[in-house]
Amino acid sequence: MRDTENIERLQQLGVDFMGLIRYSKSKRFVDDSQTAKISQLPLRSGTVGVYVNETFENIIKDIIPLRLDVVQLHGDENVAFAKAILELNIKVFKAFQVDANFDFEILEPWQELAKEYPAKLFFLFDTKSDQYGGSGKKFNWELLDHYKGEVPFLLSGGIKLEDVDRIDAFKHKMFMGVDLNSGFETKPGLKDISELTTFINKLRS
Repeated sequence: MRDTENIERLQQLGVDFMGLIRYSKSKRFVDDSQTAKISQLPLRSGTVGVYVNETFENIIKDIIPLRLDVVQLHGDENVAFAKAILELNIKVFKAFQVDANFDFEILEPWQELAKEYPAKLFFLFDTKSDQYGGSGKKFNWELLDHYKGEVPFLLSGGIKLEDVDRIDAFKHKMFMGVDLNSGFETKPGLKDISELTTFINKLRS
């Protein structure tokens, strides 16, 4: 999200989280001028700052003006970096790009970190791409049958309105929700509020 009017309309839907992408190579990048405008809004949803291999110092600068509840690490960040964020009493979503070759054993040190910070660290499973997400494509959700960990996760990657029944049927004990992005956009960074409303109402019912 980055358009202030679009954000205000989204807030009325009662979404759990709202992402602001602070990665300059993204088509949905929220620049400093947009950040300043967003910081003036009465944000009600959990605000997520999305970063890709960003410096700790730059993330820190965003926490207060954007009232971040969550920092999403969508790059190659390590456990120690995430721990430094968690020490600030900020939740962390750690994104992993999944394909048929994904090794779920790499999650083990992250799962150990999650034990140190109960209900503070969560996973986000996205589609593997040449970029850091944003492909608009789905991966094979059956691959998540191999995930036996105890850290709750969000499902991401090309989810659209027509997927609502498939998501309703998706069963995994650690599945906590979905990340809705490109599949609900009229253009990068601008959400179709009507489609989102329909999807949310169907899924929550």
